[in-house]
Amino acid sequence: MSSQQPIATISSTAQDPNSPPSLFSSFSFSNNLVEVSAFTALVGSGVAESMALGNRGSGGVAWAATSSFGTVSVVKACCSAASSGWLRETLRIRSASSDSAVGLYLPHDSARADKVRRGTGDPIALFCYQADTAAHIKDEKLRNLQMPWSDVYALDHSTNMMLRGVPDTPVGSPLQIYTYAHYPFFRARDSVFQVITIFLSAVKLVEVCVLWSRGATLLGLITATPWMFFCAGAILIQIRETILGRRPEPALGTVDIVAGQLPMISHQGGQRKIVLGAAENARTGWVWRLFWLLGAAIAAASILLSYIILGQQDPHVVLIWTGFQFLWLGVRILVYHFADPADPMALRMLVGRPWASLPRELKERVFELACALAQCQAFVHPRGRYQYVEDTFSARQLSIIVHGSELIPLYPLPSLPSSSVPLQLTAVMGDTLISSIMWITGSKLTPMDLYDSCLVVFSLPKSKTTASRTITVPAVRVLSGFSEFPVDSEYSLGASIPKGAPNLGYGLTWWYWVPCVEGLWIEIRRPMEKQILGVCEGELRTDAQVSDLLASGRLNIGFTDVEELKATLEFSRQASDVLVELFG
Repeated sequence: MSSQQPIATISSTAQDPNSPPSLFSSFSFSNNLVEVSAFTALVGSGVAESMALGNRGSGGVAWAATSSFGTVSVVKACCSAASSGWLRETLRIRSASSDSAVGLYLPHDSARADKVRRGTGDPIALFCYQADTAAHIKDEKLRNLQMPWSDVYALDHSTNMMLRGVPDTPVGSPLQIYTYAHYPFFRARDSVFQVITIFLSAVKLVEVCVLWSRGATLLGLITATPWMFFCAGAILIQIRETILGRRPEPALGTVDIVAGQLPMISHQGGQRKIVLGAAENARTGWVWRLFWLLGAAIAAASILLSYIILGQQDPHVVLIWTGFQFLWLGVRILVYHFADPADPMALRMLVGRPWASLPRELKERVFELACALAQCQAFVHPRGRYQYVEDTFSARQLSIIVHGSELIPLYPLPSLPSSSVPLQLTAVMGDTLISSIMWITGSKLTPMDLYDSCLVVFSLPKSKTTASRTITVPAVRVLSGFSEFPVDSEYSLGASIPKGAPNLGYGLTWWYWVPCVEGLWIEIRRPMEKQILGVCEGELRTDAQVSDLLASGRLNIGFTDVEELKATLEFSRQASDVLVELFG
């Protein structure tokens, strides 16, 4: 062979140039085998991906890497499933197989997920996770913490099948909560088929023996290494499933789910489903992710080294190797066809329970879902997420507010009121929380109807005639862009700015109007650079004074007179009535 001959060419150099050409003399690794591998990737790549991710049970995992044809797809699938949702979406390595295995979830506390969230569309569900913070409930300092949650853009297969069995609750219908039925439930097991399938995958050793007999021992070992790794993983998976299948499942899992047409500021919410205590998908845990990362590394190294070594092999060895890869490819497709999707919880029954029959701890879990939905709305709200940082987003805090305060329609003024009223703001329940609660409970009010609604919690100091107390008052609030800049905060087209216009960030100020006695309001102005909650002062304003301010257009908001303010106030009062009814 001349020094210019490519190393990937595997035609025989000892052949007589005068003899007729043979099959092996025209076979070139670089010109033939690569094309064959690319073609087979089109045929079996989806099968390999799904089996490597456990979508066909432990037996499928064992067969995922038997054939080198499709190994690149195995590497991609493992990298996809091992990545967090935001990274999978950013790198564009998301696939139907990865969605079926682990879904697509974006955690609420990830800044990188927040960057992906706005371009991913509307979520189809929200998950709240109970286990991570259950131990902290008794800690007074942690009572206001929001439970960990994720907004969901693709459901894994098991959760999707579970929710398909839950009927939709239309808008306007009474609230129905679904939990697992109270009876001993054992995981569905297909142990015999899975164990046989794992055992049969050992036929891969025949290829190793044949290649060893042809003097290609290293090639055989390198080609078999991914199979050995995935087969070992399949055995461990099957052992785990067998152990779990011998004991009943817990009555309540750790995942609470609200799914359906979730309300966002851009559209009205529709039908809904609420499931409390669903079992968490084990494949979203760190053990599976570590398994996939190691599998991707081993498979990538194996396919690279295999092709390098093949370029140095006799043509007969290459054809033998290729034949085995075609054989394993065909058998792998057959295993995929006969194996059922891995869904050990498929037969577990869910039962509907009316709101009145729920114990208090389950009611709080429903409100955790409402708080998560409220925060999800804030992430994509035209006002911007950071305008809501001091709003209430915790069911525990909400429960404390409702049970520990008086819900009254008007703020009680002192007997000799002045033009300035000292106030102590304790909490604010904003429009996103109100619209979430109203949708979950079946109200037909939209997020846009409730855009400027709020409930404000005040602490009243002790006086000579009354003890100190906490009150909750329905109110109205708007975000204004009152500044010297010519561009206003909510994209001005004139004096009246429609609700839902985006904020540009100039001179942002919250304006609150809290109703007092007939014809009077307490007006509170809080620039965004100052803390909203805490000690502040309000100014007494009459209906006429409020109308004059709104009609002037200086606030760059959608209200033009006090009557529009009163109409929004009625929505806030409806929300307070719902809270009293739910927590009563």
